[in-house]
Amino acid sequence: MRFPLLTVLVLVASFTAPVHAAPLPPRPYSGCGVLMLHPIANPQQSPLILYSEPGLQRIAEIEIPGLPRLAGDKQEPLVAVSATKGGWLQLAYDDAGREGWIEPPRSWEYRTWGEFLARRTVRVFPGMKKGLYALRGEPSDGGPDRGVLTRDQQVRVIQIQDDWALLQAPSGWFRWRDGDGRLTVSP
Repeated sequence: MRFPLLTVLVLVASFTAPVHAAPLPPRPYSGCGVLMLHPIANPQQSPLILYSEPGLQRIAEIEIPGLPRLAGDKQEPLVAVSATKGGWLQLAYDDAGREGWIEPPRSWEYRTWGEFLARRTVRVFPGMKKGLYALRGEPSDGGPDRGVLTRDQQVRVIQIQDDWALLQAPSGWFRWRDGDGRLTVSP
């Protein structure tokens, strides 16, 4: 049996084509803070009930390990909170970004990003636009240039001012979230 030359060339090209790594997942949205889901004392509180508005219209039930997390393990994840109303918190409950409101148990801890990031060591995300790695002398895009951070670099945050973090070493201001509200650091 004879193969046409074109078939042979296609087969050879498919085996010698470069293999590309999967694209990086999008950086998560920051929202207004983080929720630390400490273990629940009463396991009867699982699954987590989500509402379209605080206390109104149940829209989903989800097991805690199924929540999209910023960090932590599946039993004690750290999740982004997009809004607050009284004691209620709005968070994404799936990878598509659908959101619902929860009334968290007292054992869980909500912190604003300023409270959470201050005095913490974080890692700079890889795969961002070149300008997002800039280190500045003041908290503004027009501030004096102090160098460039590297992807995956660990940095210690001293304080937060709006979308800017003052770093200890290297010393300077760095955007901890971009203009679209996506994180530039991994907690």
